[in-house]
Amino acid sequence: MSVTELNALISLLEDPDEGIYNTVRKELERIGEAALPPLRTAITEEGHGEIFLSRAKELLDYLGTDEVRDGFAHWVDSDDHHVGRALLLLDRYLDPARSHADLEETMGRIRQDIWLELNDDMTALEQVKVINRIFFEHHGFAGTRGGAAKPAHALPREVLEQRKGNSLALGALYLAMAQELGLPIHGVNLPNHFILAYCDGGHLGEFSEDGSPGGVLFYINPFNKGGIIHPDEVNAFLGHLDLPVDQRNCGPCHPVDVVRRLIGNLAYAFERQEELEQAERMRELLFFVEGCSSPQRAERAE
Repeated sequence: MSVTELNALISLLEDPDEGIYNTVRKELERIGEAALPPLRTAITEEGHGEIFLSRAKELLDYLGTDEVRDGFAHWVDSDDHHVGRALLLLDRYLDPARSHADLEETMGRIRQDIWLELNDDMTALEQVKVINRIFFEHHGFAGTRGGAAKPAHALPREVLEQRKGNSLALGALYLAMAQELGLPIHGVNLPNHFILAYCDGGHLGEFSEDGSPGGVLFYINPFNKGGIIHPDEVNAFLGHLDLPVDQRNCGPCHPVDVVRRLIGNLAYAFERQEELEQAERMRELLFFVEGCSSPQRAERAE
């Protein structure tokens, strides 16, 4: 079907006749993802009535959900598992009618600013100091303090616009930048708090004499403007919680784990705010991503 024919078909959503609408809907559902771009464009155009907008948004939500799930399935099966891609998919899942080109542009600009300041002669600590200066000082990202869990503190779009987020959201964005720049930084599912680890790839997956994960040079706290944490401090923290110092609690985790935790965090935040429909949608997405994930991928970072 040509673009002209597709646009003509979409225009029929305006027709009040339910029979015509049902026929048009079935055809657009058959066309699938190819109908999404012109539907998104049509919604932004002036002159459409409430019937058209309601039907078009309903179709976008239906078709967009399938598109995002396919995207997540491909992402889980990919070799690179770039977290930035998953954040864009999550934004589209929350609002299929909206383009995420602006988010890509914002993330690309931050990444470019960091890249311009890095060079191959820098030590690991110097690299992290550059990221911290650009991310937290130049672009003004900061952690949210106090109060109940709120979706705005974890939603990629809100965090990028407001420059504020919880430790998980800030950590996911920080990790996305590091991955794109090829730096050996990984997420760490520390209990009650999400942090990052700068790793020595040559020893990743090995273990120290005390049983702690080997290969971790130091940890990074994205909630505290990228503050550096020595492994001994993390070990002591886990000791206070009577938890073992092991791969599960303080080792580098797989990017799929990071995204799963972020989606679960959003489900909890939506539920706390009594946005139950959105909370349920997040849980559905979480179950889907978990179903796509293999146990080997979820256990540890590559």
